[in-house]
Amino acid sequence: MIYDCIIIGGGASGLFCAAGFDQPVSGLILEKTRQSGTKLLMSGAGQCNITHSGSIKDFIPRYSKNGGKIRSCLYKYNNLHLQSFLRQNNVEVVTREDGKVFPRSMDARQIRDMLLSRAGENGFTLQTASEVTGISQTREGLWQVTCDQKVSVCRCLIVASGGCSYPSTGSDGSLFPVLQRDLKLSVTDLRPALTPVSVCGYPYRELSGIGLSDVHLTVWRQEKKIAEGTGSMLFTHENFSGPLFLNISKNITNNDKIMLNYIYPCDKSLALEKIVREMNTSRTRLHNLLPPLFGLPKALIQSITAQTGEKPKAIAARLTEDSFIVKDLAGFSKAMVTTGGVDLSEINTKTMECRRYPGLFIIGEALDIDGETGGYNLQFAYASARAAASAAVEMII
Repeated sequence: MIYDCIIIGGGASGLFCAAGFDQPVSGLILEKTRQSGTKLLMSGAGQCNITHSGSIKDFIPRYSKNGGKIRSCLYKYNNLHLQSFLRQNNVEVVTREDGKVFPRSMDARQIRDMLLSRAGENGFTLQTASEVTGISQTREGLWQVTCDQKVSVCRCLIVASGGCSYPSTGSDGSLFPVLQRDLKLSVTDLRPALTPVSVCGYPYRELSGIGLSDVHLTVWRQEKKIAEGTGSMLFTHENFSGPLFLNISKNITNNDKIMLNYIYPCDKSLALEKIVREMNTSRTRLHNLLPPLFGLPKALIQSITAQTGEKPKAIAARLTEDSFIVKDLAGFSKAMVTTGGVDLSEINTKTMECRRYPGLFIIGEALDIDGETGGYNLQFAYASARAAASAAVEMII
């Protein structure tokens, strides 16, 4: 049998693609694991932060240096387009105060099951436990995909195999060597992104679960500032996490120096001035005095004063210039996404078709695109999938 389309990968982008065909085809989805959409089910702690609200123009910087390269597909299949698609398929959405968009049910399974149903209606069959080990093209331009020594043939092939993050879900990067070996495609360096950061001598184990907002983080390498950001952070049992650290983690490497200001934009001198003023007007111990003064959790102040003693200069320094040496990143096992993938120079980003191979499309996290936390990665999964589905249908017709 010659399929109209084969999609490699039954994750978010693969399912969005199969569900996005606007007419029935003969299609096959090859999923490496025994269940489709596993990583989608994990998104937003199972609630599925599907996209973000606001103007699509504001999305571009959220994809770092490559954001401008995906503008065309992102604008055409934007966040409003995605929400409309969900509503048309009986998935109502809600928008939180922070702009994150979720299904009203707060259940990722509703979206996964809807996509599977739509894919089936569009003529796609899901084949699980099918790891792709080879890709080739015939003289007639047909694509041949090898799984367990069995070859499937199609007119157009869509690669939606994901990156390397959460390898237990099947997104382990194993298809990148196949793309390099069989098609000589260029793949950029693969690194974990949206991952917690571990530091040497982490002193805040007892603060696990406590979060802070409006924290300023700077990253230094060889005495040069290489990155900075402001946002919410989370203390865990073993490392720093939360949106601030997740979003900046791809810029961090081992042995970098990081500096945290918990009361930004207040600097050390102003913090010291406030502490001394309060000490002169109150006999209250500092660990009780400072939490309301700076709007910080009492547990954090107690932890800091336990390490510094009630010394105003030392406390002011810790509040505004808390410094650590990076030990390591959590790695792909805990990274939400992958930085790197098939180089965008290989792709027509309007259609997601490979420039050198007509009929071959690459979408989602398999490409060198990664967004910040907040629904931006699933938005690109949708936009790239719909762009590829539209171009594939034209080719099949």
